[in-house]
Amino acid sequence: MCGGALALGICAFLPAEAVGQATENEVISEETAPAVTAPAVGGEPPADATLELEGDVPAVEIIQSQPEPEQPPEPVQAEARPEPRPVSVPAPQPVAYEPPSAQPAFEPIEPEEFFPTLITQQQPEYYGPAAGEANFERTWNGAESPINPNNGIAPGNLQNFSEAGSRVTRQQINEQDPLSTNDILQRVPGLTIVNDDGIGNQGGIGIRGSNPRRSRKILVMEDGQSINMSLYIDPSVHYVPPPDRIEAVEVIKGSIIYAPNNNFGAVNFRNLQPFGPDEFVMSGEGGAVALNGAGGDGGAGKWHVHNRKTWENWGTVVSYTGADVQGTWDTERLTYNDFYAAVGWKDTNADFVFSGSYMRQRDKYDEANLEFEEEEDGEEEEGDLEEDEELEEEEATVFRSDTVEQAFFREIKHCKSCFNPGSRFSTYNADPFRLQGTLNYYFDEDTSSNTRVYYYHHRRDRYQNFEGADPSQAEGNFAPFLLGDDVIIPEGVMLGRLRTYQHVGGEQRFELANRELIAGLNQDFQFGARYEHHTFANRNFFGRQGEILEDGDDRGLTVFDSEHEADAVSAYAQTVIKATPAIDIVPGIRFEHISSKVRQLSSSEEEGEGERELEECEIDGQDFFNEGECVVFEINPNDQNFNYDKTYWLPGISFSWGLFGKQVAPVYDGKSLQDYETVYHTTMYGGYNRGVTIPVQREGPFPPKDELGDNFQLGVRSTGVKGVTFDMAGFFKSIENYQVRGSSTTTSGLNVYTNIDQVEISGVEMYGRLDSRPFTGWNLNPYFEGTFTYSNGVVTEGVLPGGESIVGNRIPFAPREVAYLTTGIESTAGWNASVSFVYRGEFYTDEENTPFGGDPSGEDGLVPSVWLLNARANYTIPTDVFGSEMVVFVSGENLTDKLYITDREDGIKPGLGRSVMAGARVKW
Repeated sequence: MCGGALALGICAFLPAEAVGQATENEVISEETAPAVTAPAVGGEPPADATLELEGDVPAVEIIQSQPEPEQPPEPVQAEARPEPRPVSVPAPQPVAYEPPSAQPAFEPIEPEEFFPTLITQQQPEYYGPAAGEANFERTWNGAESPINPNNGIAPGNLQNFSEAGSRVTRQQINEQDPLSTNDILQRVPGLTIVNDDGIGNQGGIGIRGSNPRRSRKILVMEDGQSINMSLYIDPSVHYVPPPDRIEAVEVIKGSIIYAPNNNFGAVNFRNLQPFGPDEFVMSGEGGAVALNGAGGDGGAGKWHVHNRKTWENWGTVVSYTGADVQGTWDTERLTYNDFYAAVGWKDTNADFVFSGSYMRQRDKYDEANLEFEEEEDGEEEEGDLEEDEELEEEEATVFRSDTVEQAFFREIKHCKSCFNPGSRFSTYNADPFRLQGTLNYYFDEDTSSNTRVYYYHHRRDRYQNFEGADPSQAEGNFAPFLLGDDVIIPEGVMLGRLRTYQHVGGEQRFELANRELIAGLNQDFQFGARYEHHTFANRNFFGRQGEILEDGDDRGLTVFDSEHEADAVSAYAQTVIKATPAIDIVPGIRFEHISSKVRQLSSSEEEGEGERELEECEIDGQDFFNEGECVVFEINPNDQNFNYDKTYWLPGISFSWGLFGKQVAPVYDGKSLQDYETVYHTTMYGGYNRGVTIPVQREGPFPPKDELGDNFQLGVRSTGVKGVTFDMAGFFKSIENYQVRGSSTTTSGLNVYTNIDQVEISGVEMYGRLDSRPFTGWNLNPYFEGTFTYSNGVVTEGVLPGGESIVGNRIPFAPREVAYLTTGIESTAGWNASVSFVYRGEFYTDEENTPFGGDPSGEDGLVPSVWLLNARANYTIPTDVFGSEMVVFVSGENLTDKLYITDREDGIKPGLGRSVMAGARVKW
């Protein structure tokens, strides 16, 4: 029935996927709609629902072929609808299944009760081993996370989940047609997205008031495996999988199972799995990114192909995605080639999946953004440099404004080449490589295990021009050198920043479900243990004067060199106590032990203590570079060793309480899971968890201080009224030793990290969706979807190095308000369109809360709020045109081409200009 032409979902979703999507659904008759869509959330086995639909369609064909006089003429007219698909039939449909009594030309179809949202989705067909079906059915509507992360880090239906969570499905991703993976997450409540590149590969995800910078404070996973570069040494994120090969994106906020970095939450990108409907998908898109002030637009292109195929007990997925996209600066070009493959095997009682991915990133990109130079002893700021006749002409005309903010909005805009022409040589080169093997074994319908082993290697090398100089214009060929404890750096050199991260690990989990606890209470008990070994090599060096450093170069004067190693042992135990048919209580505890050590071979002093610029590089009467300029700073070349051992106990308890619901038949077709299954449409949830966020250990004090938090939440989610979905939660966090990036960097370009003694974050997050079709029965579904997050993060204990109190200041890099508001129309004719308004509130970049324009250099200060306008539309061409399903789409972001500041890391960075993309997706 499904054929080979479904672009926005899998064949098993057909009976009850998103309303009005002709790419997913047949036109639903009055008789078939209730069988397909009820009940509202889970309950009916998807196989049964499919059988009902399949049983109806042959019935129609038999009736239409009958010559008996009692057969009404109307169904005969419907003969044309089975071939081709009903997509091509006009919206007003004849009533094909009513008795022969007189009917109007158009009768509204029965309104569907089920709509896929961020908390609900239609239960898909089960593709695993026979013995695992009970486990799959039980965890679909469970109160805790499944033990198998390949199936997701949260239940398939989040309605009864005891924690705050959201899921964006493949169908919703296709409807959005996102340029970057981060675009998918903008619609999730509680999240803040701050990109500093055009396609979001450099992280930029914050949850409930955490700093989005490099997503350092959250756990980011791919199929349950951490892709933080080194979770126990440096949890920064510089890679996310492309949106084209993602089956779903899941977010949970507060967890025992998924830790550390569980003060704020976890994001999991679920790749296409090898077991599923056979499909071959190919897509391509192209467009342009506006470069206000830089002359013209930059081109952008993406392309993707994947194939999923199954043979009896075997399944495979092979995927390739490529991109070449204009960045936010005119000198930025972001490119990658991504490869993913998985092979799966299943037997009666077990299944095994081995998967791997590799992304080759080769970007024209660096972190040096727009700043003014701070002169010492009251000397002129760089804003007055137009009067300096000794400067080159291109430099003399750059900064005519008094402040760096004025220079950005009036003169620079997206033109980095205007103030830093040498940045055209800056590159970012990364090779994240990931492997994972997962074995599930089902002892019986209530007892199962999950075994995982995994490996991650991430080489991340940067090369950038130093101090804004253009190496191609250097007049000499001098090499940097050491003079005692001083480093002498001539002008016109490039800096290489070489980092390599690696970890290997293994984890074993068990689930013992439907075990008797006490007094007739049942529980679903989970426990597991994990071991990981991490290494990290970090080296900074300078090349020769005039030398253009490229990928693979590693020869030069080393000014920073360290080697890190960490071993981590984790264990957890958690259970769902079924206190009543409506109430689940989920207590648990997690154990984390970290043993870490670092060998510091060379380190540089902080900026401001050792750095000085000289008109002529003359030291002790000796001119080293023929009256050329240079930079001098101190380093510590001594070999130093540090280590620490730390243990954390992280308890937690959560609950879910179904406020009202109904009983339905057991969903498992074998031995019953329970005497009955209760599906609740409105659920209250909440709880407490102790969390730990692993600090960045590249720089700063060693051992690092413990960033520990007490986290509370209380929420309610509902699908109790057909067509209406909402999820609202309040939260409160008290975190000690909150790590922030300080207001200084080392001269060799390294960030310096400091700690705020105590911070508190309180707020509320809201998600809602209103679908009109359940009320109207129209073939069009005008809808509204919106998210809003308010998070007030303030310092409750803290002083600056000079002793000045910062109590009451807002924590840096944390907007208070974030909103994503969408209105659109879905049609059974195969098209949909929507418009979104994105709001990101203002935030400070330093703990001092420097006001807008208050920092002469421009690196610190307020980042103003911004509203952005996005839109998208797509249309599914009927299958009789091409013989396969083809979707054409267009999408645009920042359609008003708003010039705004997205970040102030190492200076002012512009947000992405207007980007418009158009393309097509074909599925066989």
